[in-house]
Amino acid sequence: MSLRLLSRAVSTRTLSSYSQIRHLQSSVPDSSGFSGRDNAKNNTNLEILDLALTKVHDLGWTSTAVARAATELGYSSMAHGVAPHGGVSLISHFMDRALDETCIEVDDQLHEFPDTTERLRFICTTRLKQTLPYEQRWPEAAAILAQPQNVPLAMQKLGNLSSQMWYLAGDKSTRIDWYARRSALAAVYLSSELFMCEDRSPNHQDTWRFLKQRFENMDKAAYIGSKTVAFGEQFSRNLYNILASRGYVSH
Repeated sequence: MSLRLLSRAVSTRTLSSYSQIRHLQSSVPDSSGFSGRDNAKNNTNLEILDLALTKVHDLGWTSTAVARAATELGYSSMAHGVAPHGGVSLISHFMDRALDETCIEVDDQLHEFPDTTERLRFICTTRLKQTLPYEQRWPEAAAILAQPQNVPLAMQKLGNLSSQMWYLAGDKSTRIDWYARRSALAAVYLSSELFMCEDRSPNHQDTWRFLKQRFENMDKAAYIGSKTVAFGEQFSRNLYNILASRGYVSH
């Protein structure tokens, strides 16, 4: 299968599961020299991690959840390379999975929204709903990602999420404030996600109201600012401040 055909297949609604997407990805001929054995191993790892996500409610974002899933699938609980960093690997897998599912879900609906902000809010809402099944456990994931050794991973994942959201919304510019806008959207998403985990309003109505207010703030020039700040510096500051305000890290 060519990369172009893969891209077209991933963008259709017929692929409703993340496992199907990853299976297609692993079927693309690999020019790096990896053998079919590597693809089979990758598929096995994804199968284990997908099942491990169903164990998060009881076991949390832990290597124990991964080991339990491996055992149930008939593999060794010490299956090599599945989650080399324990719970962090499982969190990373979920974030990748949720982004892929979000891209598929919004693909044929974005044309219904008149402007970039409305499209961004729809994409954010769709991605937040991917976290809803784990809302009771997601604060634990946030606390794990806030640990110093894991902050680079958190920055990478949230930065990629923000970039993908801007791209899906139709903004492909390279304006001088690109880094600041990317960081601002990541902050909007992260604060809304943590708010959602504490929201007990019917159908999370308060969360969607909170998200709308954050976007209204982001639209103001004063929020983004005209001065370009390095993404790493600005985003790490945003990440720390949001997590600290929710009590996930100490001030």
